[in-house]
Amino acid sequence: MNAAIAAGGSPRRAVRARWWRRLAGDALPPIIALCLALAAWEALVDLLNIPVYLLPAPSAVVGTFWRLLSAGFVPPTYVGAAAQGILYDTYITVAEAMVGLAIGTAVGLAIAVIMTQSRFAEQALYPIIIAIRSTPTIAIAPVFIIWFGFTLMPKAIVAALATFYPVLVNSITGMRSVDPTTLEFFQSVNASPREIFWHLRVPNTLPYFFAALRLNVSLSLIGAIVGELVGARDGVGHMITEAAITLRTADVFSGVVILTLVGVILTELVSFVQARVLYWHAAERT
Repeated sequence: MNAAIAAGGSPRRAVRARWWRRLAGDALPPIIALCLALAAWEALVDLLNIPVYLLPAPSAVVGTFWRLLSAGFVPPTYVGAAAQGILYDTYITVAEAMVGLAIGTAVGLAIAVIMTQSRFAEQALYPIIIAIRSTPTIAIAPVFIIWFGFTLMPKAIVAALATFYPVLVNSITGMRSVDPTTLEFFQSVNASPREIFWHLRVPNTLPYFFAALRLNVSLSLIGAIVGELVGARDGVGHMITEAAITLRTADVFSGVVILTLVGVILTELVSFVQARVLYWHAAERT
């Protein structure tokens, strides 16, 4: 029995060892490159004696970032004032980005379904979509501020405009790139259009959809920040603007750091969900 346990434990140890080797192989190179870049940055600031308001050293950024995090979830003391910490502003920005991502994803999926089912709808909607996509969102963001005021909605709409197009294009591509042989099989067994849609086109679209969703996580944050830079009373974009005006450059870098961390975490979360939903797909089994 002990031999059986040992024999059963050996494969598990081998799997864990392979996992750690793969993690080390994937993580170590970028970590080493980042450490070298930060060391060079620190040395350059010290060597050239660069003022902190022009380029703070990484150590100064880390100290400022920790101070803002340590302040906790503290809202502004009055309307329009910067929060004492960074967590409240991060919460506002993430909320704006996620609402915009949800709206953009829903609109992109709905239009994709309509355009793939109707040639007339595609011809009618495509020029409008191209026109919307070609319009710089920062140019029309002030209009949303006028319409909705300094609320969450203007920033969410900007984030939605930034995210609906990748979902739209990828979903259309997935729905139209079904295997012809499989489609012929469905038709040969008299599958209805609804059955073909749900059992063939939707599963085929999921990998394309998640690819767009991974991209849209960062685009939604960018859209929310653009909206906050145009006009906001809180959020990381507002915090960055206030810090830049008063030459608190370390605070500006702290805002960039928190946005980067949030973007990486959300992207990895989407990848985790994708691996669970698309466990049957060949790309997830390699």
